[in-house]
Amino acid sequence: MMQQAIACAVAASAALTASAAIPPAYLDHLPPAQISAGGVEYLTGGKTPQEADAVKRAAQEFPLELVFVEHDGKSTRDLYDNPVVIRDAKGKVVFAGRTDGPYFLARLPDGHYTVTTHWDSWSFTKPVTIGPERSRVVFEWKKLPHTNLVAEVENG
Repeated sequence: MMQQAIACAVAASAALTASAAIPPAYLDHLPPAQISAGGVEYLTGGKTPQEADAVKRAAQEFPLELVFVEHDGKSTRDLYDNPVVIRDAKGKVVFAGRTDGPYFLARLPDGHYTVTTHWDSWSFTKPVTIGPERSRVVFEWKKLPHTNLVAEVENG
């Protein structure tokens, strides 16, 4: 219980520090950061153009960014309400929840993780390393003409 309280306090402090680096024009449209049951600070959103811009700007302050999109011919659609499960190197679930927009940001300690998500009939598990550089993973589902949905994952 004490460890979780300390983790929440550290995450809250980090959130305040990060928000100080985000210009006020973006903060007005930024959804609130949340703390998961596992003590992971995260932020998800991007449902409006203003919120999407704010979340993309805030992404620079988080070590992990996930993006969820579908391409259907020439149109692109942002995906919402995707399940996200993040496991540490030992297989312990450190985050389990859903996105509230096409962007998901998480503040994780340095280490090796796997991210699992699902959309339509496709599931993906992608290894991610958190370290000195940010990790950006785009989960991209492409509908090809006259075929079933094809899914791709891209590291950015």
